[in-house]
Amino acid sequence: MKKTYNTSWNPFQIQYRVEDESSNQGLDFLFSHTYHSITRSSQRGIDSEKIIVALEFGEVFYSQGMQWYILGEKNIPNYLKHKKNQLKNTVVIVSGDTNQVITCYRCSKPFKNIKTKSKILQKVS
Repeated sequence: MKKTYNTSWNPFQIQYRVEDESSNQGLDFLFSHTYHSITRSSQRGIDSEKIIVALEFGEVFYSQGMQWYILGEKNIPNYLKHKKNQLKNTVVIVSGDTNQVITCYRCSKPFKNIKTKSKILQKVS
């Protein structure tokens, strides 16, 4: 069984540790919020614990130079099934090279929306 817990008290950082109880070894992960992502996550009711679950258990898609973590209903572990309605279809977008959370949101059909996105980020002139 794995244990996951948040180790940061800074609102602009998401730092968590995943430990394997049998071997007492763990990995530390550090992500930082942009001002946009911290504003949007608070507006949308997505706290850092929900973001951590999406980062840990979500499927990762690489598109437009970013990492898209999608927490679908099937990705939610059994011990979090009681929070399924709060967690399902959460999308967290992370910059591909800096580990900065760009934004996060919930979407009714996230896999369909991500797969239909352009491979390259287009500039509007």
